[in-house]
Amino acid sequence: MLRRLVLAACAIGAAWVPSALAAEPFVGRWAVKAEACHGQGNTAQTAALIATDTSLTWFEGYCRIGKMYKAEAVYVQAHCGTKDVPVTLDAQGDRLRVTWDRKVEDMKRCN
Repeated sequence: MLRRLVLAACAIGAAWVPSALAAEPFVGRWAVKAEACHGQGNTAQTAALIATDTSLTWFEGYCRIGKMYKAEAVYVQAHCGTKDVPVTLDAQGDRLRVTWDRKVEDMKRCN
């Protein structure tokens, strides 16, 4: 009986987890062309963008997310090695418009 009560309490507690813990809409693997989803390209057209809550990895390499401002899109100051790069991530469902250092690319989510 006690075990059932504990399990029920855990289930109720899990249902009350705040939505703030949900992943950001931009998190995932994105590419301009579907062929780029499974490779390591060296241009915006041939490389997948891998976005986590704390980092961005693209053809230019690994970048740590510094400052982040959320509005309709997410505005990021990415720390890429020795330089900071302004990045905008505008996720709309399975599409992502990325502005990386003032260059714009439209991407689709990789499966």
